[in-house]
Amino acid sequence: MDVGGSGGDGNGAGSGGENGSGGSEGGNGGETTPPTPEPEPEPTPTPADPYPEPTSARYDEVDLKGFYDIDASGGVRAVRNDLAGSLPAMIQFGQSHTVDPSGNEAKNMPRLTTEREALLLVTPDPSLKDIDALNVTVSVDGTVMGTAQLLHPNSMYRSDYNNTDGRPDYNYSRRAWTTRLPWDWVKPGMSLDITDDKARSGNLAADKIDFGAPAELVVHNIRLGMLTDPPAESDAFWLLKNPEQGAADYFQTIPAARMTVAYYEPMKLDKVMISNGTIYDTASAGEGGVYAGDMRENTGKSTVSVGINLANFGATASGMAGQSQPQWFQNVVAHHAVGMYSNGKQSHGLSGGNGMLTLYSTSGNEFSHEIGHHYGLGHYPGQSGDNYFLSGHHHDSGWGYIAYRKRMRANFHWRQSKTGALNGMPIYDDTYSFATDAMAGGGFSSALSRYTHYTGYSTKIAIQQRLNKPVPTQSSATGYLGWNADTRRMEPVTGKVPTNKELFFNSPDGNYLKPRLVGTPVFTVLGGYDPSTGKALLYPAFRGNWGNVFDLPTPIDNASTRQCWLQVSFAGGSSKRIAVAPTVLQNNSVNKLHVNLAQADNPQQASLQCQEPGAAASTLATMSFPQNLAPMKAPVVVGKEAGYSALRAVEMPELDQLLVAAGGKPLVNLGSRGNLLYASWGNNPTGLSAEAKQVRDAYIAQENKATRLNRWMNRYRADLQGSNNTAAVDALKALLDTLGLRQTPLLPAAQPMLVTNSKHCLKTEQVDGKPTVYIADASTCTGADNELWMADLRGAIHSAANPALCLAGNGGNNGAVTLNTCDRTLDAQMFDLSALPKIGRNNSCLDLSGGFLTNGRGKLITYSCTNGVNQRWNGLSANDNALLTLLSPNNLVVLRGLNIQ
Repeated sequence: MDVGGSGGDGNGAGSGGENGSGGSEGGNGGETTPPTPEPEPEPTPTPADPYPEPTSARYDEVDLKGFYDIDASGGVRAVRNDLAGSLPAMIQFGQSHTVDPSGNEAKNMPRLTTEREALLLVTPDPSLKDIDALNVTVSVDGTVMGTAQLLHPNSMYRSDYNNTDGRPDYNYSRRAWTTRLPWDWVKPGMSLDITDDKARSGNLAADKIDFGAPAELVVHNIRLGMLTDPPAESDAFWLLKNPEQGAADYFQTIPAARMTVAYYEPMKLDKVMISNGTIYDTASAGEGGVYAGDMRENTGKSTVSVGINLANFGATASGMAGQSQPQWFQNVVAHHAVGMYSNGKQSHGLSGGNGMLTLYSTSGNEFSHEIGHHYGLGHYPGQSGDNYFLSGHHHDSGWGYIAYRKRMRANFHWRQSKTGALNGMPIYDDTYSFATDAMAGGGFSSALSRYTHYTGYSTKIAIQQRLNKPVPTQSSATGYLGWNADTRRMEPVTGKVPTNKELFFNSPDGNYLKPRLVGTPVFTVLGGYDPSTGKALLYPAFRGNWGNVFDLPTPIDNASTRQCWLQVSFAGGSSKRIAVAPTVLQNNSVNKLHVNLAQADNPQQASLQCQEPGAAASTLATMSFPQNLAPMKAPVVVGKEAGYSALRAVEMPELDQLLVAAGGKPLVNLGSRGNLLYASWGNNPTGLSAEAKQVRDAYIAQENKATRLNRWMNRYRADLQGSNNTAAVDALKALLDTLGLRQTPLLPAAQPMLVTNSKHCLKTEQVDGKPTVYIADASTCTGADNELWMADLRGAIHSAANPALCLAGNGGNNGAVTLNTCDRTLDAQMFDLSALPKIGRNNSCLDLSGGFLTNGRGKLITYSCTNGVNQRWNGLSANDNALLTLLSPNNLVVLRGLNIQ
C-alpha cells in the first residue's frame, strides 16, 4: 500500500507526522493519533412557545361571586387566620353547615361532627399572591392519615342553584381551596398541616378544633290502616318508597355521623283497642281529622309509634292513654295513618314530636318540621317580637355540603323575591332573600334536596344537642356507647330507666337492659290489655327490618301478686315467657304492650296470660306469626363506613343507561340528570357495563379537551382580541388541530327562526338592560344578527348576536321562554330538533302565544305540542358542531368575533 508512509524514504511518514496523521519515524505505520475534529456548530435554540398550554386551574373561568366573601355589611369579608406558621389562612369545615374550627357556639352555629365526611375549606390570606398549589397532610393523634391536594377556588363545588328569573348563581367562595376529608379522618386528635407551592406552611393543632358527638339517628316508617286499608303507596311516602334517596338527602341537613332508615310492612287493623278499653271492629264512635281522633292518639301514636320505640328501649308495657317515652337513644317512628271514624275515613298528618311523627309526607318541609319538634324545636326559633332574624338564614348561618353530589347547598331562597323573607331577615347582595328555617315556614328552593335546611341557630340550640344520645351497640359491655365531652370519645355508658309509673321496664338493677341483638329484623308484638278485667287485644305481628331484641325478664313464679306475661312459642318446640305489667299503669287507661322478637328466632305463636295468686293462668288474647316469608329489604344506612353506597347502588344502573344512550353521537351529552349522576359516581366506573365504560372514557376525553381549550382561550384572550392577533390566532388553530376540534367553518352559519308559515322572526332585544326575546312581524325582519340563531349538539339555541346567550324554557303551558347565559347543565336550555319544524322537549313545544301578533309583536312560550302553524319553525337546522357546545359562553363570543374559517 502507498498510503500514509507505509515504506520508501519515509516522506509520507514525515509529512504525515507533520500533519498529525499519526506517521512515525521510518514510515512503518506505527501508533497513530486521531485528528482533532472540527467543532460542531452550536445548535440553534428552539424558540420558546409564546402560547404554552396553561395547566393551572387559575385560568379556568368562573363567572360567579362568592357568598362567604361578602360579609353582612356588604363589604369584603376579612380572612381570619387560624394557622400557626408562615401560611396564614382561614379554615372552615363543611358538613350539614359550614363551621369554623372552634368558637362556633358563640356564633350560634353547631360544632364539627365527629366521624362524618367533611369538606375542608382553606382561604389563604389575600396578601399571599399567585398560589398555584395547596396540599394538606392530616394526622390523628400524631399518626398521618394521608395527604391531599386541594382544589383551586375555580374548581370549588357548585351550588344547588335553582333560579328561573335570571338572577345569578353564586359559589360558596371564590377564594377558598377545598378537599374532601374522609369520615374516619374527622375525629378528635385531628390536626392539619398545609403547605403551598412556595414552601410556606401553616398548622392547625388538634386542640384548636372543637368536635360534636358522632350522633346516630334511626327513623322507622309504616303505613297504617285502622279499621280500613292502609294508605296506598305514594311518592309522598318518600322514605318508604325511596329510602336510599331520602336517607342520603335528609342526612345532609343534620349534624349526625350515621342515619338509618327502616320500615315496617303495611298494617291493616281489623280491630282496634283504645285507652278506655273499648274495642272497635267497624268504626270509631268519635270523629277523626288531621289532628283529631281517638284512634289517632291511642293507636297510631301511642300503641304503634311509641310502642315500637319502647320495644327498642326494652320496656314491655306502658299506659295507653299516655305517650311517655325516655328517648334513651335516637329512635323515631313516622306513620302514615288513616282510620274509619263516625265521619268516614280520615287521614292524619302534620304532627310530630317525642319520637313519633304523624305525617302525610316524609319529604318536604312537613318531615323536616315535624321531626324538628322531636328535636325540641318550637315555631320560629329565636323570634324576638316581630324580628325573625334568627328564624331564617343569614350571612353567617352556613351553607351545607351535599357530599354525595359534590355540591354545596346555598342558604338563599333561589326563587323568592329578594324582599320576600320574614321581617328582620336580611337581603343578600341586593339579589336574594334568605331561606327560612324548617320551623319558620320552611321556605326553600334547592335543586338538589327535598328537605329544608335548618339554620345554624336551630342546629346549635337543639338539633345537635338532642342527637347527642347513647348509641346501642353489641361492642359495648353495657350495650351502649355515649359521648364523653371531656375525653372526646365514645365510651360504654349505662343509664337509669325512668321512674315514671306509666312505664314498665322491669329492669333488675334499674339500668337499661343490654340488647342481645341490635338492628336486626324483628316481629314487634303490640296490643292493649286491662290486667284487672282480662280484656285484651293482640294485633297481628308488625314485621320490621330494624329492631333491638333483649333477654327480657320472666314473671315471678309463685308470686303473691298477680303476674302477667307474653308466652311465645318458637319453631323446634322452645318457648319463653316475657313479663309485662301485672297492674294498670295509668288511671282511666288500659295498658299497651310492646315486645320485639327476632325474626331469625322463628316465633310461631304468642298468647297474653295473667295469673292470680293460687289460681291457674288465664289466656287474655292470642296471635300467630306468619311463616315462610321472603326476607325483608335491609335498612338503608348512610354515613360512616357505609357512606352513600346504598344510593350509589340504586343510581348506578340509571347512570349506565344514560351513558349508553349518549354514545354513538358526535358529542357525549348526558343532560342535567346524567351530569348530576356522573358528578356523583362517575369517578369510579365499578358497576358500569362495558359499553357504558367506553362512553365514560369518551366523555372524559371530551371534557378534557374542553377544559384545555377553554383554559387556553381564557389565558390568551387579550392576545386573541388584540389588534395584532395573528400569532395568537395561529396558535389557537394549532391547538384546535391538536385537540381534533378543527372544523370548517369553526362555528355553524347563523340562521333565522321563522314561524307561522315562515313569516315572523324571533328577535332579541334589551329591556331594562336585560336581554329578552320576542316574535316580530315579517315586515321588520331584516336578517340582522339579533334575528339569527345557532343550534348546538345538545339542542341549545344560541343567539348569533351574543352566542353566550341561549333560549331557556321550563316547559308546560304558557311557560315564558327567556334568554339566559348558556349553561350545559340545564335541561331548560335543551330542545329537540329531530322533528323539525317542531322544536320542543317532553311534549312541550316552542309556541307563538295565541297564534297571533299584537302591534307587530308576539310572545314566545312553551305549550303542549299541537302541530299548529304557531309551533312550526323554519330556517333553523341541527348541526354537528362541537365547539358551539364545548366552549364557555365568553369564549364563544371571542371565537365568533375572530371570524376564523
